[in-house]
Amino acid sequence: MTGEPSLCIKGCGFFSTSRTKNLCSKCYNDFLKDESNRYLASLSIETETAAVVKETEEAPTAEAEAVVKEKKKKSCRCNVCKKKVGLLGFQCRCGHVFCGSHRYPEEHSCPSDYKSAAINDLIIENPIIKGDKLYKL
Repeated sequence: MTGEPSLCIKGCGFFSTSRTKNLCSKCYNDFLKDESNRYLASLSIETETAAVVKETEEAPTAEAEAVVKEKKKKSCRCNVCKKKVGLLGFQCRCGHVFCGSHRYPEEHSCPSDYKSAAINDLIIENPIIKGDKLYKL
Protein backbone atom coordinates (compact mmCIF):
# COMPACT_ATOMS: atom_id res chain seq x y z
CA MET A 1 0.00 0.00 0.00
CA THR A 2 1.28 3.44 -0.81
CA GLY A 3 1.52 6.35 1.62
CA GLU A 4 -1.83 7.79 0.55
CA PRO A 5 -5.00 6.13 1.86
CA SER A 6 -7.40 4.92 -0.83
CA LEU A 7 -11.16 5.14 -0.91
CA CYS A 8 -13.54 2.17 -1.03
CA ILE A 9 -14.00 0.80 -4.55
CA LYS A 10 -17.78 0.67 -4.08
CA GLY A 11 -17.78 4.46 -3.74
CA CYS A 12 -19.23 4.76 -0.23
CA GLY A 13 -16.65 7.42 0.70
CA PHE A 14 -14.83 5.55 3.48
CA PHE A 15 -11.16 4.59 3.43
CA SER A 16 -10.05 1.08 2.51
CA THR A 17 -7.01 -1.17 2.75
CA SER A 18 -5.48 -3.77 0.49
CA ARG A 19 -6.13 -6.47 3.15
CA THR A 20 -9.88 -5.96 2.72
CA LYS A 21 -9.69 -6.08 -1.09
CA ASN A 22 -9.84 -2.26 -1.32
CA LEU A 23 -13.20 -2.20 0.50
CA CYS A 24 -14.10 -0.30 3.65
CA SER A 25 -14.91 -2.33 6.75
CA LYS A 26 -18.69 -2.16 6.24
CA CYS A 27 -18.55 -3.15 2.56
CA TYR A 28 -16.04 -5.92 3.37
CA ASN A 29 -18.37 -7.40 6.03
CA ASP A 30 -21.24 -7.31 3.53
CA PHE A 31 -18.97 -9.02 0.98
CA LEU A 32 -18.09 -11.79 3.48
CA LYS A 33 -21.76 -12.35 4.39
CA ASP A 34 -22.67 -12.61 0.72
CA GLU A 35 -19.86 -15.12 0.11
CA SER A 36 -20.87 -17.27 3.07
CA ASN A 37 -24.53 -17.25 1.99
CA ARG A 38 -23.57 -18.42 -1.49
CA TYR A 39 -21.39 -21.19 -0.02
CA LEU A 40 -24.14 -22.37 2.36
CA ALA A 41 -26.67 -22.36 -0.48
CA SER A 42 -24.44 -24.59 -2.57
CA LEU A 43 -23.99 -26.96 0.39
CA SER A 44 -27.72 -27.14 1.07
CA ILE A 45 -28.40 -28.07 -2.55
CA GLU A 46 -25.84 -30.88 -2.34
CA THR A 47 -27.21 -32.20 0.97
CA GLU A 48 -30.81 -32.10 -0.30
CA THR A 49 -29.92 -34.18 -3.33
CA ALA A 50 -27.93 -36.60 -1.17
CA ALA A 51 -30.87 -36.93 1.24
CA VAL A 52 -33.29 -37.67 -1.60
CA VAL A 53 -30.97 -40.34 -2.98
CA LYS A 54 -30.52 -41.86 0.48
CA GLU A 55 -34.28 -41.97 1.11
CA THR A 56 -34.93 -43.73 -2.16
CA GLU A 57 -32.20 -46.29 -1.51
CA GLU A 58 -33.37 -47.42 1.91
CA ALA A 59 -36.83 -46.87 3.31
CA PRO A 60 -37.10 -47.78 7.02
CA THR A 61 -39.61 -50.47 7.84
CA ALA A 62 -41.97 -50.48 10.81
CA GLU A 63 -39.96 -53.25 12.48
CA ALA A 64 -36.73 -51.24 12.28
CA GLU A 65 -38.45 -48.19 13.78
CA ALA A 66 -39.76 -50.28 16.69
CA VAL A 67 -36.25 -51.58 17.42
CA VAL A 68 -34.86 -48.03 17.43
CA LYS A 69 -37.57 -46.88 19.86
CA GLU A 70 -36.78 -49.77 22.21
CA LYS A 71 -33.09 -48.90 22.25
CA LYS A 72 -33.76 -45.23 23.02
CA LYS A 73 -35.92 -46.05 26.05
CA LYS A 74 -33.77 -45.99 29.20
CA SER A 75 -34.68 -47.56 32.48
CA CYS A 76 -35.58 -44.88 35.03
CA ARG A 77 -36.37 -47.33 37.82
CA CYS A 78 -34.33 -49.10 40.46
CA ASN A 79 -33.57 -52.68 39.44
CA VAL A 80 -34.36 -54.02 42.95
CA CYS A 81 -37.35 -52.07 44.29
CA LYS A 82 -38.60 -50.63 40.96
CA LYS A 83 -38.72 -47.14 42.48
CA LYS A 84 -38.53 -44.26 39.99
CA VAL A 85 -35.05 -42.72 40.15
CA GLY A 86 -35.07 -40.27 37.22
CA LEU A 87 -31.78 -38.43 36.85
CA LEU A 88 -30.57 -39.45 40.30
CA GLY A 89 -30.15 -43.13 39.46
CA PHE A 90 -26.80 -44.76 40.14
CA GLN A 91 -25.27 -46.82 37.34
CA CYS A 92 -23.45 -49.90 38.66
CA ARG A 93 -20.63 -51.86 37.02
CA CYS A 94 -23.07 -54.69 36.47
CA GLY A 95 -24.97 -52.40 34.09
CA HIS A 96 -28.15 -51.78 36.09
CA VAL A 97 -29.58 -48.58 37.58
CA PHE A 98 -30.31 -48.38 41.31
CA CYS A 99 -31.84 -45.95 43.80
CA GLY A 100 -29.91 -44.37 46.67
CA SER A 101 -30.56 -47.20 49.10
CA HIS A 102 -29.58 -50.00 46.67
CA ARG A 103 -26.59 -48.32 45.03
CA TYR A 104 -23.99 -50.23 47.03
CA PRO A 105 -22.89 -53.65 45.69
CA GLU A 106 -23.80 -55.39 48.96
CA GLU A 107 -27.38 -54.09 48.80
CA HIS A 108 -28.22 -55.51 45.38
CA SER A 109 -25.92 -58.59 45.38
CA CYS A 110 -23.79 -57.32 42.53
CA PRO A 111 -22.00 -60.02 40.50
CA SER A 112 -19.09 -57.66 39.72
CA ASP A 113 -15.86 -58.46 41.57
CA TYR A 114 -14.73 -55.06 42.86
CA LYS A 115 -11.77 -56.42 44.82
CA SER A 116 -9.99 -58.09 41.91
CA ALA A 117 -10.75 -55.09 39.66
CA ALA A 118 -9.14 -52.75 42.20
CA ILE A 119 -6.09 -55.03 42.52
CA ASN A 120 -5.69 -55.13 38.73
CA ASP A 121 -5.94 -51.31 38.56
CA LEU A 122 -3.25 -50.96 41.22
CA ILE A 123 -0.96 -53.39 39.41
CA ILE A 124 -1.31 -51.44 36.17
CA GLU A 125 -0.86 -48.01 37.80
CA ASN A 126 2.04 -49.01 40.07
CA PRO A 127 4.52 -51.25 38.26
CA ILE A 128 7.27 -52.94 40.27
CA ILE A 129 10.55 -51.09 39.90
CA LYS A 130 13.69 -53.00 40.79
CA GLY A 131 17.11 -51.47 40.86
CA ASP A 132 20.17 -53.12 39.36
CA LYS A 133 22.05 -55.36 41.76
CA LEU A 134 25.27 -53.90 43.06
CA TYR A 135 28.34 -56.04 43.48
CA LYS A 136 29.99 -55.96 46.89
CA LEU A 137 33.67 -55.19 46.95
